[in-house]
Amino acid sequence: MKKFLVLILIGAAGYLAYEYLIKEKPVLEINENKIISTSNSMDIEAPALMPSHSGYVQGTVKNISDKVITNIVLKYNMDGKPVEAVIDRLEPGEQKNFSTQSVMVRSANASFYMLEMSYN
Repeated sequence: MKKFLVLILIGAAGYLAYEYLIKEKPVLEINENKIISTSNSMDIEAPALMPSHSGYVQGTVKNISDKVITNIVLKYNMDGKPVEAVIDRLEPGEQKNFSTQSVMVRSANASFYMLEMSYN
């Protein structure tokens, strides 16, 4: 029974050491969303065409650390095409809006996900 309690204490100490000493703390809090716009043909005389869709990623990024963060680059993949947003500088606790460039997408239900986030 003593060996079991010692094993539990060692496991708990290892977990706490990992959680508070080794684990990297989050630096940025990112909230993003995709924006899709649709454009249709405006000429009544023209034959009906499929509407074209374009989209971009927009959102907010907040510095939740106690250090100044610079050169933030957020890279996304939207409908198989790479897009990115760049933020120059974020002071501790500061929040800024970001937006990527617009790209043509195949449908109004285009998917997106973050490829990479880098900062100094």
